[in-house]
Amino acid sequence: MTELVSRPRGGPGAERMRNEIMAAWMGRRWRTVGVVAACLAAYGATASAAATIESLPLAAAYGSGVHSYFAGDYQRAYDELSQAIEGGTIDPRAWYYRGLTALKLGRTDEAEADFSAGASREAEGTGAWPVAKSLERVQGCDRLKLERHRTRARVAQIQEDRRRGQLRYLDVERAKPDVLRSRRPIVDRRVDEANPFEGRAEDVPAPAANDSPQPGWKPRTEEMPEPAAEPAPASDDPFAPSANSRQDARDELRASSRENVAEQTDGRLEREATEFENTLEQRDAQQEFEAAR
Repeated sequence: MTELVSRPRGGPGAERMRNEIMAAWMGRRWRTVGVVAACLAAYGATASAAATIESLPLAAAYGSGVHSYFAGDYQRAYDELSQAIEGGTIDPRAWYYRGLTALKLGRTDEAEADFSAGASREAEGTGAWPVAKSLERVQGCDRLKLERHRTRARVAQIQEDRRRGQLRYLDVERAKPDVLRSRRPIVDRRVDEANPFEGRAEDVPAPAANDSPQPGWKPRTEEMPEPAAEPAPASDDPFAPSANSRQDARDELRASSRENVAEQTDGRLEREATEFENTLEQRDAQQEFEAAR
């Protein structure tokens, strides 16, 4: 200790001491980082296993069914894909491949039902499934039939989303007059039982004795006819519609015009979907004709 203190601060002993302290500190630091990393890796592996342990059998059944389909063992593929679907999978590809397998087995109605069910689940967006990549190896007439159902489901989902948005907009528009309409406040008036006439009328002071009448004023006599009443303004017509009724009528007119626009849009989308289906059918018929030739 005396030797270290007696040496100058910039000598080789001080430099060596600083290097040893830094090396020890870095060693402890990296050991701590290693322990933390090991703990995080163990926790992540446990969480990942816990998250996938339930879906692993379903994924295995789906994968085995796809391999059996491409191997030509259609009955086994149908059974394995049915097992995955009955097990609760939400992957639309399971319905797609079971429908393709049903086409190979000659079960056209079941194939159409599976295509429709899978397309509905895909359009709803229940998960990020690589459907397009999984169907790359499926081409020809079977793929065209599948794509027809996918297109119908997408168009139907777009129409449903648009209809819900229009309904929400109409609800907001219908609620605006009730919110913006000025309403008189309701005052709770309670009558005092001891003095029911209190506060009913204001006290009007009597004219003073020295009040002089206005110029041109004449006392009323019995021979003088009563003055004719002035005609009521047009706004005082009791049978005329009120301002609130006119506002409601305008709101209904706007709502009906918006509904007409929505119906026209839906009709246009349906026509586009029909034209697309006709194009697919023509392409399908052309391919079948070329295959038969």
